Amino acid sequence: MSCTAEEIAEKRRIAIERLNARKKALENQTNNNRTGLAVVNNVATNKGPPASPSGTNKSPMSIHAFYGAGNESTFGKSTPSYQANRGTTHPYSKPAPKNETPSKVAPIFVRTVTCACSLISDTRFIVETNGFNEQMVQEFKQIPSKNYDAGTKKWTFELKDYKTLQDRIAKLNPQVVIGPIPNFVLQEFASGPKPKPSRVCLNAIEPSLLGNLLEFQKEGVAFTIDKGGRALIADEMGLGKTYQAIALADFYQQDWPLLICTTASTRDSWAKKIRELLPHIPVHQIVGLNSGQDYIGDCRVLISSYSLMERCADQLLDRGFGMLVFDESHTLKNVKAKCTTVALALAKKARRVVLLSGTPALSRPVELFTQLQMLDGKFCGFKQYSTRYCAGKQTNFGWNATGQSNLVELNLLLARKFMIRRTKDEVMSELTEKNRETVMLDPSYMWTNEEVEGNMNSYASDYSSSKGRQRDEALIKYYSVTAEAKAPAVCAYLKQVLKEKKKFIIFAHHHHMLDAIGKFLNKQKVSFIRIDGSTRSDMRGTLVDKFQTDVTCLAAVLSLKACNAGITLTAAQLVLFAELDWNPSTLAQAESRAHRIGQVDNVTVRYLIAQKTADDVIWKMLQSKQETLSRVGLCNEDFSDAAYVKAPSNAGNIEPFLNKTGGIAGSNSKGPLDAFVLRSPAKLPEAQANPNVEESSLANFLNPDEDDDDLAGLEL
Repeated sequence: MSCTAEEIAEKRRIAIERLNARKKALENQTNNNRTGLAVVNNVATNKGPPASPSGTNKSPMSIHAFYGAGNESTFGKSTPSYQANRGTTHPYSKPAPKNETPSKVAPIFVRTVTCACSLISDTRFIVETNGFNEQMVQEFKQIPSKNYDAGTKKWTFELKDYKTLQDRIAKLNPQVVIGPIPNFVLQEFASGPKPKPSRVCLNAIEPSLLGNLLEFQKEGVAFTIDKGGRALIADEMGLGKTYQAIALADFYQQDWPLLICTTASTRDSWAKKIRELLPHIPVHQIVGLNSGQDYIGDCRVLISSYSLMERCADQLLDRGFGMLVFDESHTLKNVKAKCTTVALALAKKARRVVLLSGTPALSRPVELFTQLQMLDGKFCGFKQYSTRYCAGKQTNFGWNATGQSNLVELNLLLARKFMIRRTKDEVMSELTEKNRETVMLDPSYMWTNEEVEGNMNSYASDYSSSKGRQRDEALIKYYSVTAEAKAPAVCAYLKQVLKEKKKFIIFAHHHHMLDAIGKFLNKQKVSFIRIDGSTRSDMRGTLVDKFQTDVTCLAAVLSLKACNAGITLTAAQLVLFAELDWNPSTLAQAESRAHRIGQVDNVTVRYLIAQKTADDVIWKMLQSKQETLSRVGLCNEDFSDAAYVKAPSNAGNIEPFLNKTGGIAGSNSKGPLDAFVLRSPAKLPEAQANPNVEESSLANFLNPDEDDDDLAGLEL
């Protein structure tokens, strides 16, 4: 068919109009006008009205006219294809899809139920689920040893059915996924309950030494021998771990030379005890390492501090010690420290390794790993251990192992393979009582000047508003200035204590507090001893003997970090803490300087607390760490049971501040929970009034493990 030039021009004009209509349709999509979009798409599909062959009606037809009823004549009779389309398609309907693949059905997501298995006894394990699955429950019911606790909604089974349960639940994957118990745990408990070790082997020990051991101490020696001379004796402070270690050393004399690593303040005490309990060892063969230039020679017993062990690492490794005793072994908690690296190397070469610590982990389960590696280097890897017991996970900053998980199982594993631990309540029923009190200092003696008050407010604000490392640093500064603010109030309280005319111990951390106490006692003409980090090791024993034997020496002013272990001060019946520490184990150790074997009177422990200071924060932090250690079985103290009192003011006597249950007087505080779960810590008044001091914020500070080291090394 031939077309004129006018018809071609008209077709071109209509095509341009149609193109503009498409563009306009695309612009209208942003308005979500579905009707308009359908119309435009229909126009595009039918390619618009055809040109009139007669040349009439040359103007383009509007959209409304194009779809209007009774307008067939508008296009003339030469549009059969359009007429056909109009007859089969509704004007406002979407065009029929052409060769379009049918849309896919949206997938149905089924939630996966996970099961976590862990030991709850030597013979049973628990399965904790995060949801319900009917098939899973049916499989549980088929296990012969099943037991369901409706209260906790948890299932327990005998360990012998573990493999059967694993096979049954594996068939339900992916609807149900079960997490296994690690092989290093299963292998240890596969043989069922173990009998108590025989004591026949104890006959080989020096008779005079064996006669000095109490029954529970003999049990500790037999346990370690049963473990091949590689074990952790974690008895509470004051239960004679030194006696047990020396008895073990005597039993394993064929593996000597013997290396004893301890704190600098207790080297002389160890040498004295060995000479006393093992008189058959020549005195010249018992050597104390006092400097890096000392000649080790062919001594049979070498006693070293941890710092000197690090400095003399090459000499010690070359000497080849067959038996090691690490006293206060929690010193080796940091796997990255050089001291720990040297200790691991020595333990790898030695046949017998005995660890002693009343507090193996000061705050977290991860601190146990290096000690367990010394006892059995093939036990498991760090990632395995931390994943299982430290809630280990990968973060943007590396592997995080500062948490806790499966603590009941860890407690069982420690007792089965590595550790023996007895508390004073268990083995020393005749031991005197220990009563705790938390004393609220008189606020009228605080804020002695505007500068201290300003610093306190500034650091409190910095701590509340900061995060991460800055928050840690703010708390350490807050802790330091608290010592300055509290010092006058502490001395005012000591004036009341002196009226009782009883011997007492007072612990502090900062030099400012120690100096203030010493200056006050001198002014009151009170005879006292002072031991801190600067006291020479050869003088410490003399000072301790003076306090123990001199009736006129009423006070012992001690550094909390330098004197929380290794000394006996049973002449005192009152222990005071001028400053807190955020590790419950440090405080418990310090308390045990007086409450131990040899104490004949009841012991009273008082924590001197100042409101609106760092004490408010640290007390809550102390409670949080205490709960974690208690669940692992490494801390049997409960600081929340302390009776709270006010310090005597200028006008009156000591009055009760809190009720006997440890809650705030007149509040809704509850009594103790069951024996396994500790009581919630009693909140200090400032912690209640200040919403910024939250428990979740404290957990942020327990994270960095280095915070304990920063605090320990802080001397202001």
